[in-house]
This record gives sequence, structure tokens and C-alpha cells, in this order.
Amino acid sequence: MNLGLRCGYAEECPVYAGRTEVNQMPLHLLRNVFCNRGKKGWKNCARHNLLEQGKEVRDDIHPFSEQ
Repeated sequence: MNLGLRCGYAEECPVYAGRTEVNQMPLHLLRNVFCNRGKKGWKNCARHNLLEQGKEVRDDIHPFSEQ
């Protein structure tokens, strides 16, 4: 289910692809809250913000990680 615009980094994102386990939230909720919600979700995603700043993002960084 896609509630809005999908993040431009979703194709490479290990969290979006389910390759990185996030115990705090089921994958479908993560996608809806951070990835498929347009700018409202993206601005709250640590991974998106770091990539937008041109920084390298480790696979273990989750959307709600402290930066």
C-alpha cells in the first residue's frame, strides 16, 4: 500500500527492502510512516536526511535513529 509519494532512496534502502531488521516497528508500518508518505514522512527519516546531506549511511541506521 502506498499512501503518497515514495522516497527516492527506497530502491537502494535496506530498510525499505526488508534486508535490515527493525524490531521496533513492522516493515509495512515503517514503509507507510517514513517511505510512502511524501515529504511529511521523509523529513522524519534519519536515513533520508543523512543522504540529503550527502553523508554515507550505514545499513544499520533506521529511519528513527539518532543522527
